[in-house]
Amino acid sequence: MIKIILPAVLLVAVIFIATNRFICSASGLAPEFKEITKSKIVDFNSDSLWINITAIAENKNNFKIEIANMHAYVLQNENSLGKADRNEKWEIEASDKGEIQIHTVLDTKKILKIISNEPDSLHLKLVGGADADLGLITLPVDIEINFSVPVKQQLSRTVQEDTENDKIIKIKSAGLKNLNLGGSVVEIGFEIQNPYGIEFSVESYPSTLFIDGKKLGEGNVSDRITVKKKGEVSEGKITYKLSNTKTLRSLFGSFISGKLEYETKGNLILKILGYDIKIPYTKKGVLAKL
Repeated sequence: MIKIILPAVLLVAVIFIATNRFICSASGLAPEFKEITKSKIVDFNSDSLWINITAIAENKNNFKIEIANMHAYVLQNENSLGKADRNEKWEIEASDKGEIQIHTVLDTKKILKIISNEPDSLHLKLVGGADADLGLITLPVDIEINFSVPVKQQLSRTVQEDTENDKIIKIKSAGLKNLNLGGSVVEIGFEIQNPYGIEFSVESYPSTLFIDGKKLGEGNVSDRITVKKKGEVSEGKITYKLSNTKTLRSLFGSFISGKLEYETKGNLILKILGYDIKIPYTKKGVLAKL
C-alpha cells in the first residue's frame, strides 16, 4: 500500500512546489507580452500580405521559462485582418526580457480598403495567447498588444530591394541614335516584370544620363506602364536627348574606336497598393549604335 501511495504523494508535492515557485516569484505574474518593436513586409500578392514582427515578452519570475504555441489574430477596430502564429519554443531567462519573431499573414483585399483611409500606417492589435512551459505544468499566457505598421515605408523598402535585385526591371537594349550634333538621342529599352500578383504601374523615371562619367542629358519613360498580374511582362522605353554638344563632339571618336559606358541616375516612381513609391534607381551599361 505504501508503495502505491508514496509515488502519488511525491508527484503531488513536486507539482505543488513547481506551481508555488511560479506563483511566488518576484511579481507573481505570468510572462507578459509588452510591445512590438519592429515590423517588416516581406512579401505580398493579391491574396495575402506577409509581415514579420518582433515582440518583447517579459519574464518576471526568478527562473527561466519556455513559451510556445503562440496563436493570435490581427485586428483593426475589432475586425480580423489575419493571423499570427509561432509554434517553435523560445526561452526567456529569469527576470529578463526577450525578443520573439512572429510571422503574420494578412488579407490583402481588406488591407486595400483600410489604407485608402489610413495613407501612412496601419493601426492594429495582436490578440491571442501562448503557452508558458514550466517543465511539469503549462500555463496560458494572454496576448493583447497595439501596434502600427508603416505600410508605405515598408512597401518602399521591399520594392526597392526587389528593384536592386533586378526582379522588376531588366534592361534589354541601350543604344545611341542619330549620332550628330543636332539631334542625338540615347534610347534604353527595358522590361517590367511583376513578382507580386497585384497590378502596379511605372509612373515615371525622371533621370540624368552620364556617358563615360560626363553628364549628357535628361530623360524619362515614354509612357505610363501598367503591369497587370504576376508573371506578366510589359515593355518600356526611356529616351534621352543629348544636350551637351561640347562633350558630344568627343563621343564621335570614342564611339568609333571603342565602347561607350553609360549610367542613369534618377527616381523611379511606382504606384502600388494605391501608394506612389519613389525609389532611387541607378543603372549602368554599354551603349550600342542603333
